[in-house]
Amino acid sequence: MKKILAVLAISALMPFSGAAQAQDFPGWSLSKTCKTGDSSCVRFETFARGQISGTWKTLPPKVRAACVAETGGVEKSYRLLQNCLANAMQELLRDQHRKPPSGEVVHMTPAVKTPEPPAPAAATSAPPEPLAPAPATSAPPQ
Repeated sequence: MKKILAVLAISALMPFSGAAQAQDFPGWSLSKTCKTGDSSCVRFETFARGQISGTWKTLPPKVRAACVAETGGVEKSYRLLQNCLANAMQELLRDQHRKPPSGEVVHMTPAVKTPEPPAPAAATSAPPEPLAPAPATSAPPQ
């Protein structure tokens, strides 16, 4: 699922990739992020760094800069950077779907034509005929 989102995000935002000065890939030390002897931390950080480095240049420069500033000031963790990038790209894609580039308002509801009520019966210009009186009976009621 993450790979699909990454591919969608990258392909949707390709026009933005060269728009600004490229943010350098962070060269954080894993020894400062992970405690000594914590091999699982090193393994996770190395994996996250590998995934990020493969798509780094395709991400919008504003997203890269914001996430490096956010995670670099806290813990300098590639896992945190990866989460920040994924969240920022999802937000960016969601915003792009809400606001069309032309500025026009787009309604996301399907165009369903509702049936119109039937037209009232045509009125006639002549008044209705009076009801005929009931035939009289010759026998009195008992």
